[in-house]
Amino acid sequence: MSDTTAAVGGIVEVPIDLEGAEDVGSLDISLMYDPAVLQAVGVEPGELGDNAYIESNTGNEGVVIIALADSSGITGDGSVAVVSFRVLGDVGSSSFMTLVDVSVHNTDLVEVISPTIDGTLSVTEDASESAGYGSMLLMTMAAVVIALFVVKRRR
Repeated sequence: MSDTTAAVGGIVEVPIDLEGAEDVGSLDISLMYDPAVLQAVGVEPGELGDNAYIESNTGNEGVVIIALADSSGITGDGSVAVVSFRVLGDVGSSSFMTLVDVSVHNTDLVEVISPTIDGTLSVTEDASESAGYGSMLLMTMAAVVIALFVVKRRR
């Protein structure tokens, strides 16, 4: 995940990206952030999550919980979900953005190791800095479902 900036009082969209996904059937994520700086306001499907069933909980300060399921499997690179935040912090403040409790399974219910990359969102004065995908915080779940990282559970 790369570091990014957002404007005081603005809304920033944070995509949850998969890279190298192959046949992902379910994904459970907890995204931690600083509630003094950001307020989660919603979760929408990303381009890879358009056909998936998505449930989310933004009601607890400091954490967004996302559960996603797609029986046909998600394959490719791109966002599975987009989390929207209202920027509450003052200019110069920042928030960690940390993916915790990440669980990924393929359509055969085999758990997949999914390394994550964390980042930071810094609050600025310029509203134009938080507009558009060019400045969005990219949360990359790198190397999801690549053969070298697949962990198969045998019964």
